[in-house]
Amino acid sequence: MPRARADHSRPGSTRLHPADARAYWMASKIPSDQFLLYCFDSGSEGFDSEVARLHERSGRIEVLRGRITDVAFGLDYPLWTEAGPRSDAISVHRTTSTWPECLDAIAASFTRQVDPRVSVWHLHLYPNVTDAPGGAAVVAVLQLSHAAADGTLAARTARDLFGTHPLPPASVRTEPPALFAHASTIVAAATVPLRLARMVRGGVRARRDALSLGRGTDEGAIPPPAHSRARTALDVPPTGRTSVRTIVLPKSDLQSAGTTITTFVLTAVSVALQRLLGDGPDLAAEVTLARDARADARNNFGNVGVGLFTDEPDIRTRSRLVSADLAARRTRANHPLSEAARASQDAVEAHVPAFLAEWGVAQFDPTAVPPSVTGNTVVSSVSRGAADLTFGGGSVRFTAGFPALSPAMSLTHGVHGIGDTVTVGITSNSAAVPSPDLYEALLRDALDDVRKALA
Repeated sequence: MPRARADHSRPGSTRLHPADARAYWMASKIPSDQFLLYCFDSGSEGFDSEVARLHERSGRIEVLRGRITDVAFGLDYPLWTEAGPRSDAISVHRTTSTWPECLDAIAASFTRQVDPRVSVWHLHLYPNVTDAPGGAAVVAVLQLSHAAADGTLAARTARDLFGTHPLPPASVRTEPPALFAHASTIVAAATVPLRLARMVRGGVRARRDALSLGRGTDEGAIPPPAHSRARTALDVPPTGRTSVRTIVLPKSDLQSAGTTITTFVLTAVSVALQRLLGDGPDLAAEVTLARDARADARNNFGNVGVGLFTDEPDIRTRSRLVSADLAARRTRANHPLSEAARASQDAVEAHVPAFLAEWGVAQFDPTAVPPSVTGNTVVSSVSRGAADLTFGGGSVRFTAGFPALSPAMSLTHGVHGIGDTVTVGITSNSAAVPSPDLYEALLRDALDDVRKALA
């Protein structure tokens, strides 16, 4: 059942939720922009008229119309304010003509993150890709600040941009007058003692709920949390060249024996990593789980560690173990005691004064080497809905995504489906994966092996 989403169009919902503010502040230390790739058949309608249509639609999409405005002295959380139309929001890359060139251009874009204080998005268009999977195509890549949307909201935003369904007229969201903004800053400063008191009271409740969660775990009512894993050659800073690759498949190829697509890909990743790294410690993957939407929060997800069971030689048995571990992580994350503990922690964070929250993020040292990791790689899976999107009259062929690398992880996987097609996107850095083509081949072979084993 789809999880509820917060309504981001309500008048007055201008203050960033603490979760989104953390994403905004953390982006200065770890680049986290999302890159949503959509490949379209070459259409019969004019390219320039389609670009104009996208400009017009973007002005009606709440997520794309906002920018972040800092509050003086950090006395309150940053605000969502009107960005206004920007003629430079769409870049057309006409000289990129081959699929490898397109992928290289996308990887190069990772170093040019958007400035959400100006605009939270940028659209890259590659209109003349001759040899994309499936033939000549138009490729569109929506670059979006993670502060503005998580994977689910980003997919919904892209659907509004590339869809043909009617959108509501753009509501006018004006920036507050200078006098009002100054008064708001004074009010925010005056509420700091109250926020601190509420934070302390909330901390007591959070401690109580955490103890209840611990007791439930000890009594066996809730699966235990995943244990940390040893670092491997993959868990290094991305100091070399970053590359992206894609594997485009029919959805039916990833649904053998009733296995979910996420479990299927996790099993294939376990096989590919074992062949890449050789025998060694058992591995795990960080898997993104959607969570119930919080009021005004645009980021509603969490990462859990799922074992890959690389010490199990039988692929069919390994797949069952991966499936059971993923189910246990979901059960724990969705248990009422876990949700109560999370709600208490959210309540505490909601009352942390903004300057303290920003100071806490500033203390993060991206160069510090962690003794262990939650996962040795990332597998993030998002369904992007029906294949009813168009560009210039051409139908969408497939979609892909590329989860960002981090100081302790130089290989990630995005699993994104639209219609009857699923694409496994691979992001890697040469510091961990010297040959991205070799790893793509290993993963393709592993997907075939899992399919045969589960048939």
